[in-house]
Amino acid sequence: MTILCLHGAFGSAENFKVQLGRFTETIEKSGSVNFKWIDGGHDAKPPAGFDNYFGQPPLYRFIDFDGIEEMDDMMNKIRDFPEGMSAEDTIRSLVGDKEMYTGPAVRSTLNRIFEILDEDPTIDGILGYSEGAMTAATLILEERRRWEEEGIPRHIKYGIFFAGWPPVRFNGDSVQCLLADECEDIIDVPTCHIVGCNDPYIHGAMALYSMCDEDTAMMFDHGKGHTVPRDARTIQELASVVEGTWEKRATCA
Repeated sequence: MTILCLHGAFGSAENFKVQLGRFTETIEKSGSVNFKWIDGGHDAKPPAGFDNYFGQPPLYRFIDFDGIEEMDDMMNKIRDFPEGMSAEDTIRSLVGDKEMYTGPAVRSTLNRIFEILDEDPTIDGILGYSEGAMTAATLILEERRRWEEEGIPRHIKYGIFFAGWPPVRFNGDSVQCLLADECEDIIDVPTCHIVGCNDPYIHGAMALYSMCDEDTAMMFDHGKGHTVPRDARTIQELASVVEGTWEKRATCA
């Protein structure tokens, strides 16, 4: 098994490898799992005030932000994250009637990842953090659509999401943020959701969780913020939960 790893916005494969080091070392002890790390396809400069927050440059995004004004507006909203009655209400309040990304930007990103999957048939799982989790979730849904409508075989059999954001769906040249109380689309592969109850963006992760099959979605709360757990006990517990996701994948295969 090989897991494709997608870092968050303003991240890199090298920084993400260090960030997840203790987790991946624990998982790799079984000898049956490999991790494949890739950089996002777009150079990224952190917003003002975050120059030293995201690690050593160069930094990348997986999905290009089309429009600096829109990006600045969204980053300002995220800094003062709204809180609705539900995770879906929160996302609606944050996004409003604006597109976070354009259809061509998302399609370009997915096409690049599909090429990577085609080149390495050992990849059967995907792991994403924050923006990478949203990208991974969107990819899984697009794989399902391509299989159902075009007969293109699927690669991804399970997903591991650290924090995250709900996926998007193509609507012509635009994209629509998918929320569980507005659509019937569902991420139908087993998923593991690693969240922190003190994450200021927890509603984004919960909106993603709600888009997944409740019978095969597993949640692990590490009790911290918008971070990746690193202490030995938490990592060991998390590894057991992730292994449970693989077992569900085998059951669903």
